[in-house]
Amino acid sequence: MAGPVADVCIVGVGGLGGIIAKELASAGLKVVGFERGPAPRKEDYAPRDSIRFLIRPEQLEWVKHEPTTTRKASGQMAQTQYRTSPLNVLGGALLHWTGQSSRYTPDDFKLYSNEIDSGNAERARADLSGYDVIDWPLSYDDLEPYYERFEWEFGVSGEAGMNPFAGPRKRGFPLPPLRHSARMRLFAEACTKLGYHPYDTAAGILSRPYRPPEPFDMRISERPACVYCGHCNFYGCHVHAKSATLYVTIPVAIETGNFDLRTRAKVFRINSDSAGQVTGVSYFDADGQAREQRARVVILSAFVFEHAHLLLLSKTGLRRFSKGLANSSGYVGRNIMAHGDVRAMGAFDDYIINGFIGPGSAAMRIDDFNGNNFDHAGLGFIRGGTIGTSGDGTPVTRLDVLPPGVRSWGKEFKDFYMRYYTRTMDLNMQPETLPHTANRVDLDPRRRDRWGLPLPRVTFEFHQNEVRLQKFMAGVGEKIMRATSASKVWTEEKGRPNRWAGGTRMGADPKNSVVNEFCQTHDVANLFIVGSSVFPTMAGYPPTATVAALSYRTAEYILRQKHWFA
Repeated sequence: MAGPVADVCIVGVGGLGGIIAKELASAGLKVVGFERGPAPRKEDYAPRDSIRFLIRPEQLEWVKHEPTTTRKASGQMAQTQYRTSPLNVLGGALLHWTGQSSRYTPDDFKLYSNEIDSGNAERARADLSGYDVIDWPLSYDDLEPYYERFEWEFGVSGEAGMNPFAGPRKRGFPLPPLRHSARMRLFAEACTKLGYHPYDTAAGILSRPYRPPEPFDMRISERPACVYCGHCNFYGCHVHAKSATLYVTIPVAIETGNFDLRTRAKVFRINSDSAGQVTGVSYFDADGQAREQRARVVILSAFVFEHAHLLLLSKTGLRRFSKGLANSSGYVGRNIMAHGDVRAMGAFDDYIINGFIGPGSAAMRIDDFNGNNFDHAGLGFIRGGTIGTSGDGTPVTRLDVLPPGVRSWGKEFKDFYMRYYTRTMDLNMQPETLPHTANRVDLDPRRRDRWGLPLPRVTFEFHQNEVRLQKFMAGVGEKIMRATSASKVWTEEKGRPNRWAGGTRMGADPKNSVVNEFCQTHDVANLFIVGSSVFPTMAGYPPTATVAALSYRTAEYILRQKHWFA
């Protein structure tokens, strides 16, 4: 069954779909938004239940119906994996994100030019075989005004000018930094002693009550300040101090009267015609019935894996889309990336940390080892990552902060935990990953979801550049931790994948990319993809501020195409 033709269909009403819906519906376009999860009530996400949200997320209604399969290399059997990213609920991952809101730097958009073409990779003696690095087709200056809109509409706390490596900005932050914790002070003192440059990380958490002022969107409701409960990462905010589209932009979109929100609606195909245009989507409604929604424009704003998944499911018998929709380049699903997080940890005999105090993005970080901010000559790798420490010390999250040789069970564990629970801290290093041809998302040939669709299969492993970079970053973290005068210091050297990107990358050349600088697919003019899946390369920061900026910019571009909606 097909209803009236909408101006725009949005697939995924999470962090980005919520921004796009507000922008387009406010301009008068008729927008239909599809969210495969439910619309949560405050009592659904406000309880700070670490078992439910952190230890057993596969039991969450928002997680258990949408697994992926995962393997390290082609030829291996993939294992089913349940993830909280994506979070299949209205508002998406911004409901439970940590809040790190850093902008990328100008150099982060030009990795090929700055690292390979310049000769930096050769001077570093980096082995880049298997990697596929290109420049972004836009610059920091192109995104700067949209970074500003995100910071001022969502309410980002921070202090401009503290980070000497940051890009230029025309306006400061709307709110002062969050309060400093003991671990932030220890980290800042150790870094200053070593000659590094600590700064307060920009945080998508309100340091005081806030409502956007003019010239920003004053329809957004005022929200209260953070109460420093310590339950940020993996949890919804019970006072709404965390910046989330569920209560920032989605209510404004609904109030326009132009946004038709459909929750528990699983889009399984993007429909196209013989002229090479998309005509709408097919979806299962809340009752499991297959339906069709026609639209003049379709925007994918879901998660990294789901974008490639949908495009591959939407292939046609026509030669143009026989490899998948918008996939003439063959790049759909290719070159996925993730930070390779490693940690340096310390235990203190004579200092109380109380790491459970404070939000996850009340953080102090350094960029001295981010990007190309340090001398790579002879190191065997290019690029770097950020290093910092922040609040995240609830009992369950401290269970794995154990020195080598201490068992994770029994009396030995209990004795250590009773003594050191309030006396441990860790540094988090976020080394970036380069796009590698072996890392990809495709359709699992064996396993299917509850609708009978092939699951997305993730093939991912850290390769030679990442392995060397992660080991180096762990060494820097250990050096900083020792400068805090911790009694015991230990490190992780093998990265854990986190904060995914890639799979439908942006580029100037349609032969080696999927979308252009406005997130418009090269093959299909009325199909857009917004999210970190369009990133050609990563940076040492989380992608949130950058994908939000891209969302505002893409919405503005679509609104300029007035002839589409005449």
